[in-house]
Amino acid sequence: MNDTLINYTDPVFNHEQTSACNLLLLIDAETFSLAITNQEKLLVWAQQCPLQELTQPNQLHALLTAPYHQVITGLCATGFTLIPEPLYDGHDVSAIARYLDVQPHETVLAQPLDHDNRVIFKTTENLMMAIARFDIQKALFAPSGWIQAIAGSNPSGYNLYININVNSFDLVYFRQGKVLLFNTYEITHEDELTYYTLFTVKQLKLDPGTLSVFLSGMTEMDEQYFSRLSTFFSRVILSPINVLNIPQLLPAHQLLSLTALSLCASLVDA
Repeated sequence: MNDTLINYTDPVFNHEQTSACNLLLLIDAETFSLAITNQEKLLVWAQQCPLQELTQPNQLHALLTAPYHQVITGLCATGFTLIPEPLYDGHDVSAIARYLDVQPHETVLAQPLDHDNRVIFKTTENLMMAIARFDIQKALFAPSGWIQAIAGSNPSGYNLYININVNSFDLVYFRQGKVLLFNTYEITHEDELTYYTLFTVKQLKLDPGTLSVFLSGMTEMDEQYFSRLSTFFSRVILSPINVLNIPQLLPAHQLLSLTALSLCASLVDA
């Protein structure tokens, strides 16, 4: 097995003995990350792999063609909206989707986001084809696990949570343990992250000087993000949330949105 794309492999991992393991896939527009887990232990992690590896496995062939107990896939969305669960009616999905400006090359999916909300989102046919070898019925809205992980950490109304993706970031704010606001913003520069975060805080009528910001995700530019956000917010720290046993040598905050997909078994069966 060629492991040039693999960031971490546990010494006990055997790619010929995966039937009790879960495969987690987090797929962006042009790349994907994967994790192989067994119960609460991380066995393999690969980050920013080319999408072609999903349709024509080469370096990751042994991992992507092995049998697994479950495969859970998180797909990035090209647009989405949240519907309170009491107002959701499956027959209305097509009507709701009209507001998403669905294009011919896009597919619309609807599923629970948490106990209180449904998410209606669209993704590209290209990504749906990329995961065709797996159970498409188990494809999830990419931030679902991350939101569940935060919900399980007893989030405070004085906290903002940000997950930085390749060209975007997700932001969620909880009040009394429930999602009050979730959004995704496209960014091309680190200053845009600060701008949109402050814009969201203003929408929520909160005082940034009283808020702590918890960062996770693709934070290669940690210093810039920390410097800019710290100018306005009370505290800016890397997210301490963990859902798996991850070796200390690994940047757990970068793996959070990927490994948190392990919390979504109930969603893929809903």
